[in-house]
Amino acid sequence: MKFLCVLLLCLLCAPIALSQPKPIVQFKDNLGFLEWPESILWHKYLERENQLLLLSDKTLKLIDVAHAKVLVSRPVVLPNLNMRGGYDFSDWVISPDGHKMLIVGHPEAKAGAKQLAWVWDLEADKRVAVLDQAPSDIRSGVWSKNGRTLVTFDTHDFDSYITKLQISFWDGETFAYRNSISVDNLTWWYLSNDGQRFFAASGRAKNLLGVKYVSDASDGVINAWDTGTGQIEKTIAVSAGDFAPRTKKITVSPDERFLVFAQKNKANEAESRLIVWELNGSVAPKYEIKPQPKIDNSRVVFSPDGKYFALDVGKNLQIYETQTGTKRSELPNVELPYSWLNNQVLVNVDFKSKSFFEMGMKLEAFDAINGQMLYRHMLEYSESDEPDLINPNTSNTTVTDQTTIIPHPNGQMFLTYSNEYVKIFDARTGELLQTVIAPPIDYSKKKPKLKHGAAVLEAGWSNDGKTLYVFSANRQTVSLWGLLGS
Repeated sequence: MKFLCVLLLCLLCAPIALSQPKPIVQFKDNLGFLEWPESILWHKYLERENQLLLLSDKTLKLIDVAHAKVLVSRPVVLPNLNMRGGYDFSDWVISPDGHKMLIVGHPEAKAGAKQLAWVWDLEADKRVAVLDQAPSDIRSGVWSKNGRTLVTFDTHDFDSYITKLQISFWDGETFAYRNSISVDNLTWWYLSNDGQRFFAASGRAKNLLGVKYVSDASDGVINAWDTGTGQIEKTIAVSAGDFAPRTKKITVSPDERFLVFAQKNKANEAESRLIVWELNGSVAPKYEIKPQPKIDNSRVVFSPDGKYFALDVGKNLQIYETQTGTKRSELPNVELPYSWLNNQVLVNVDFKSKSFFEMGMKLEAFDAINGQMLYRHMLEYSESDEPDLINPNTSNTTVTDQTTIIPHPNGQMFLTYSNEYVKIFDARTGELLQTVIAPPIDYSKKKPKLKHGAAVLEAGWSNDGKTLYVFSANRQTVSLWGLLGS
């Protein structure tokens, strides 16, 4: 009898044990600033070195991601953290190699009324350049991916109300001034990874009830500048006869070989076409296609490797080979995807479903070959209504939490993170592989429930996909998780 009881107990427990998924990642360490009030004000993942740079107002830490080890921890001297109105510390930009920082919005960085920028050496703890040769204010900037070109702008708000933009180019390593350009009616811009080309699209300035704004519906043009000379290398006339461009939705492929944009036919949408230019070496037209029945959303979404792109044609989705423009497949009743998880799986994200019973954030995954729905998930999402400070009788709806989706470098899985959760899913099946971080459970009451409160600021994969890193919401630490079996 005793043996039968033990056997029955084993049989009852077996499904529970077998249902527990095998962990995908294993906790390595929690590193950073463990004592309040010191916290991570800036951080940057250094791709080439596979390191994380953490920076507070008085300490710099450099972390070996692969081995979860602090390589450097030393005091750092920064300019006092005063800021002009309208600026934030997030406007200070760390260079790709982690050695320098572009400082904008500092009240002491000025020449008369002109706002300047500084470059701060994080290794020598001193200012190494004053960017004072731009013809206008400097309010924001960005380094090229290889760090060899620095571009600064006279605004930090890129919206539809900018009718003139001043842009300056600098050597990203010596900070020597190269040249400046002026762009009217900006609708889109892009800096190449090598920093040698700067692309900008222009639309037409319009006026609505005295408010000036920029439209991309007509007279659009794309210019490609050589950042070394400041000269226009190529002009792409994107308006032609009955065709008007959608320059706000220009897309460059992940490998930077192709630039894609739609030309909408003003009289007959069925005649609209997609224009593809090649950027590999020269800037030259590659091909154009005229999808049927019509181009709906003018944006295209590239696969992670850039070999394919998805195009919205109304009720259906069409998949094309990027190199040739050959249609690979047509997926019925599939919308333009939020992203590709890999070359076989597309995901759509509805940030606020119209269904009363499914309010929130919904993810749907589809097979990129036949359009079959693979799975659907509801994701963490929340909003709140805050009183309007100007008109107390009204309120503004703001998103307080939403889920970010990051594919794994191998494309076989993806992670999601929100304020409270970090989870890993199988890209093909949608199976939850592991909940890495979740709210703790409050057992103080009769009915246990989750303790709610922000725990996660940001999460991501290392370039090799072997490590998951998670920044805490209190900005004090980053936890490192190693991929098992790697």
